[in-house]
Amino acid sequence: MFRGSYTGIFKHYFDLIDQYALANKPVFLIATGGGDHHALVLEHAMRPLFGFFQSMTFPVAVFASSGDFDGTTLLNPRIYGRIEMAISDVADLLQSRVTDGTGPV
Repeated sequence: MFRGSYTGIFKHYFDLIDQYALANKPVFLIATGGGDHHALVLEHAMRPLFGFFQSMTFPVAVFASSGDFDGTTLLNPRIYGRIEMAISDVADLLQSRVTDGTGPV
């Protein structure tokens, strides 16, 4: 994250993707940033970006700040809990799509 949004190189990558290449594709929003004040980037920058591509973003997003890590090790148990919740939501959604006949994602 950079200044409350995604970086220019990240945006440039998505400038090269066809507008419909990600339509109906599942997207799990996860990001890291320098501090907790960057957490809104998921809702105010990332979700609209993938909305433009008509992707299916999962409701639960996960953000971890640099204070949640000791080097490369995630220390904050609340982040682990949020990841588990998000994975559970994704699994439930995928299972319901298989059960109701809409097929795999």
